[in-house]
Amino acid sequence: MREATGASSATIGRIVQAFEVRGWLVRDGTHYSLTALGRFVASSFSRFYGDMAVAHELNELLPYVPLDEIGIGVEQLADATVTRATQYNPFAVVSRVRELERVSEDARSLTDFFPDPCIEGRHKSIVHGTQTFEAVFAPVVFESALASDFADEFEAIVASDRTDIYVYEGAISHPVMVHDGVGCLVVRNDVDVSIGMIESDDDVFLEWVTDVFESYRADATLLTAEYLTAPLEDVLAQVCG
Repeated sequence: MREATGASSATIGRIVQAFEVRGWLVRDGTHYSLTALGRFVASSFSRFYGDMAVAHELNELLPYVPLDEIGIGVEQLADATVTRATQYNPFAVVSRVRELERVSEDARSLTDFFPDPCIEGRHKSIVHGTQTFEAVFAPVVFESALASDFADEFEAIVASDRTDIYVYEGAISHPVMVHDGVGCLVVRNDVDVSIGMIESDDDVFLEWVTDVFESYRADATLLTAEYLTAPLEDVLAQVCG
């Protein structure tokens, strides 16, 4: 306990004595063990500590998370993985997405933002790996990608037989992803800046993410093999009118 807390021996002694008085600990020589009540208290406190940690992580994100639309409460995000962009790590979300890109076998993405690091990550996982990828992209994704240093990699992603790439004309309110059965919601603030991402395999959350993706896909245009015989710039001009 001294190593874990940094408290003095006298302080640790008083704490242990108080735990014994409450019936949480029993002493056997120089060893202590939890009683049934002590295990209950420890388990309860561990859950509380975990919930408070989640509350801290979600604090800045929740005002921009459509909980009512999703149909969940904060408690259903208790086991979520939360990534927050910070002053010291403004690209935390991009970094986390790249991690998921590297390890996922099956992925879906609805987005209007596909930066170079993500193009590179997807290219490695799809073209040089075994990942299957279904994406609904806003036209701006194609425009940015084709003007980037990773234009060739992006075109290879679109042309891969393990991808289905769609073009959606219009605003994308909630960028979402699914990686191997885990739903991801990119959280943006009121000036449309990505401030974090929530990942969860909660059934209701995953169903909502899937429904959002599929609703946009239903109104999008699939870039078929026929389209891909022409330069991608010409295809976009045709699809987007």
